[in-house]
Amino acid sequence: MNVFVLAEGAVLPEFVRRPLAGAGHTVSAFAALDDFLAACHADPPEAVVVAARVGADEGHAIIHRLRRGGPMAAPVEVAAVLLSPDEDDRGDARRVGATFLRVPFSAGDLLDAVGAATRGRKLILVADDSALIHRHTLPILEEAGYDVISAFDGAEALDVIEERKPDLVITDVEMPKLDGYAVCKAIKERCARGELPPMPVIICSALGEAADLERGFDAGADDYLVKPAAPDDLTSRIRSLLSTFGLDPGQREKILVVDDSPAIRHLIADALSRQGFAVTVADDGQAALERARDDRFDMIVTDYDMPRMTGFELVHTLKRDPRLREIPTLMLTARDTRRDQAQMRAAGLTSYLVKPFSVDKCVAIVERVLAERRLIAYKEASRLYISDGAVRAAEEAARSGQLDRESVRADSREMAVLFSDICGFTAMSGTMQPMEVVELLNSFFDVMCPVLKSEAADIDKFIGDAIMALFDELPDGDPAPLRAVRAALAMQASLREWNHKAGHTLQIRIGVNMGPVVRGDIGSRHVRRDYTVIGDVVNRAQRFEANAPKGGILVGEKTYLATRDYVDYEPRLGMMLKGVAEPVDAWVALRLKEKP
Repeated sequence: MNVFVLAEGAVLPEFVRRPLAGAGHTVSAFAALDDFLAACHADPPEAVVVAARVGADEGHAIIHRLRRGGPMAAPVEVAAVLLSPDEDDRGDARRVGATFLRVPFSAGDLLDAVGAATRGRKLILVADDSALIHRHTLPILEEAGYDVISAFDGAEALDVIEERKPDLVITDVEMPKLDGYAVCKAIKERCARGELPPMPVIICSALGEAADLERGFDAGADDYLVKPAAPDDLTSRIRSLLSTFGLDPGQREKILVVDDSPAIRHLIADALSRQGFAVTVADDGQAALERARDDRFDMIVTDYDMPRMTGFELVHTLKRDPRLREIPTLMLTARDTRRDQAQMRAAGLTSYLVKPFSVDKCVAIVERVLAERRLIAYKEASRLYISDGAVRAAEEAARSGQLDRESVRADSREMAVLFSDICGFTAMSGTMQPMEVVELLNSFFDVMCPVLKSEAADIDKFIGDAIMALFDELPDGDPAPLRAVRAALAMQASLREWNHKAGHTLQIRIGVNMGPVVRGDIGSRHVRRDYTVIGDVVNRAQRFEANAPKGGILVGEKTYLATRDYVDYEPRLGMMLKGVAEPVDAWVALRLKEKP
């Protein structure tokens, strides 16, 4: 299946690509909306996976636009998955007919979501000669969100499989015409020959002796349940199989399993491999440490009591190594006293599981820890795309519980606003290749942004080659206008130095203005908001930038009065600004004054 992915940055597209490619799908990733839409119309994919926000556009609106078409483009009927960390976006996904997948997600969750989007509901075949079993099982599966079909003997089951090609088969063993072992073996043989798509099989039987289970797995069963199976256990096993089936081991995160018991080591490694993880094993802490230093692991699952080096000593050593300290660790231990727990927390342990434990519990903890790590990585990547002020506002809203769409927050405050713009950039970029423009801009921003951050600026947005930065008053710090003008002077100095080193001839204009602004949620109440500032002070700051001399800094009267004791200025009195009826006084900042 051909799948197109639309998401900014490198982290989220890679999390989507790996499991889909591992399951045999062809994946193309796009960061720009126009490129994505053009590719969809040129060669429509079977499915698209779209992030909740791409630049200024909402993911669900992009899906709607793709399917609706327009004056210059025909509609594209395509299955769609919407990715979002916000549960509120589930309704938007439903309104445009997309499958919603909440971030963070596992590889299995993603495969399940894409499967649901392309097919609708998963189809399960229940093969059993007992009508009572069908009456009991079918409502459970339907309530869990599956479509269910029935067969009452082995031969009928194979006929139904040939015709309907279900996503999963649950079969009894003792049935007329053909028993469950033969059914399972026939399915797997046909799948191997390519006559059927890959199809997981669960044997569910009253035969529960070790020999019965061994025979079932020898026939190719992917799981074995002993009747009577609890509903939660049945649906849990189905979800696990459907979310990971077809995902080869090694397509997910790499996990190191450490235990001196071969039986436990094999049990845990096998369970994690079934989930698609790439598993490496070690028989004690010292061997694990050597493997961790030679390879990169996403998580370590370790026993406590082992020869040569205990699990506690292993964790302690890992946390002291700068290259290894971020690897999450799960401890399997019989030690459960308060002192043991405190000791493990102090060593930097991520989580622990008290013996005896079920393998399912171990797998669940591994999935949870890795999902949390993916969320952290996603949040860290997301922070690069939004301002510090927006991050603080979102965190405050989350803490206060004010995340509902009806809540709009805004307040008036005194701030300094800085605009910078590259002189003649539009004409210059017309002579360059697109990637050359991007590389030049990113190099330029790499020089300018640290200067702004050194003066505690909040970089509100980039507008092409322009920068808009905000300076709020700090409890312990220099006044906002002084920090803004210092930042502007430092930006000009840093640009001259960068030009000299890199051979560029760029010049920038900078405007600074201060006064009352409205800061808060600006945008659609129901679609997308920006956390920014508006007001006449902002507009005039941009006008000052447009009227500044090349390589110069132009400030308004209020900024001048607040900083004239610290900065040398040259007046530009009676200037006319676009959109302002009356002439205004402005000043060109020249240099910081010498300290007395």
